[in-house]
Amino acid sequence: MAEDDEQVENESGESARSKLKSMVMIAGGGILIASLSIGGTLFFLSRGDDSMAGDEEMSEESAEEAPQGPAMYLAMQPAFIVNYTVGARTRFLQLELSLMTRDGAAIDAANAHMPLIRDRLLEVLAQQDYQSLQTAEGKEQLVGELTQAVQTIMQDKIGRPGIETVLFRSFVMQ
Repeated sequence: MAEDDEQVENESGESARSKLKSMVMIAGGGILIASLSIGGTLFFLSRGDDSMAGDEEMSEESAEEAPQGPAMYLAMQPAFIVNYTVGARTRFLQLELSLMTRDGAAIDAANAHMPLIRDRLLEVLAQQDYQSLQTAEGKEQLVGELTQAVQTIMQDKIGRPGIETVLFRSFVMQ
């Protein structure tokens, strides 16, 4: 009887050890896979940065003009509303815009000259063709024209474009 109890204890001890061993191997495998994944990602990301740095040759002047730091956004409130006459019907465009920059001084300057910027943007919006704004190309062209208008004002006021791009936060045509 004592032998049977001892044999049962050995079997249950061996069973517990094998389960523990399995769990440790599974956990170790999971950690290994996660480590390889992170290492591979870092490897490929660092390779991409090196190859891009080697391909780009920037002069000192263009390096100074390149945006530095995190992106900052200035929401232009209230929304822009422009009406268009298409045939015999009146159509409306409602836009909510934000300005993107990496220069805090440009945000301050844009706030200071916001009435002038809004006026110029309304002029650009009023000159648009309603039909072309319904296409992706028309919207891309509009972004370019709005960005150029803001950059022209910023160039006059602070001596540099300051604003990288104009972003649509809302674009509703009716």
